[in-house]
Amino acid sequence: MKMHKILKRILEEKFYEIIKRKQKGLYFRPFWDRPIFDLKAYLEKENFTIIAEIKRASPLKGSLRADFNPVKLAESYIKAGAKAISIITEEFFFYGSLEYLAAVRVLTNLPLLRKDFIFDPIQIEEAKAFGADFVLLIADLLSFEDLRELYGYTKKLGLSALTEVHSEDNLEKALSVGVDVIGINNRNLKTLELDPDHAYKLLPLIPKGTPVIAESGISTPEEAKALKKAGFKGVLIGTALVKSENPGLLLNKMVEAL
Repeated sequence: MKMHKILKRILEEKFYEIIKRKQKGLYFRPFWDRPIFDLKAYLEKENFTIIAEIKRASPLKGSLRADFNPVKLAESYIKAGAKAISIITEEFFFYGSLEYLAAVRVLTNLPLLRKDFIFDPIQIEEAKAFGADFVLLIADLLSFEDLRELYGYTKKLGLSALTEVHSEDNLEKALSVGVDVIGINNRNLKTLELDPDHAYKLLPLIPKGTPVIAESGISTPEEAKALKKAGFKGVLIGTALVKSENPGLLLNKMVEAL
């Protein structure tokens, strides 16, 4: 796949990070015994879910918040009515950390997403060990065989997967694997350009009964409400919340609008 130079650098770093983890092993597993989590059942039960994201920085925009504190952000999200929290754990370009994931896990029993570039089963083990309930699998970056392997291993460990797609081809790949929850990313990974209406274009191609989450470029209560009306089961909102002067207030306005 042709990809943006920033994404190529991220994936190169991730390759070396995986090697280092395998060399070190994974012995610290404080949350390994958490209950099995079924994301599809949760989304169907909740009707519409806002996944509020903890995101320190991005390769395109740099640091997003001068007073960034993952614990305080999580507390504001919980108080405002978030139904799930996403924590970016990629270290070199998003300045994330598995430590952030564990710190939020101590605070809440809300479902937590480990959002990262996942290519190896050891990363799914890390997610479980540090308190995640579900992981992000990016179909555009994985072969059919790799996606099938990682999805199967996620289920084997008692976690769930949010399988992200951008293109029609990769949606077909994800559906062929048999994934049970789809995320449509409005950002094109080849160019990193954002099209806020992209999710609407792919939604009709997804079978009824498969919950769909809209990702990227959602920043207002009106946008979230429109996505719910169109048939989405939830939204993942990051930059708009983190950059807001009062993240909890903005999230609460979205929750009330829905």
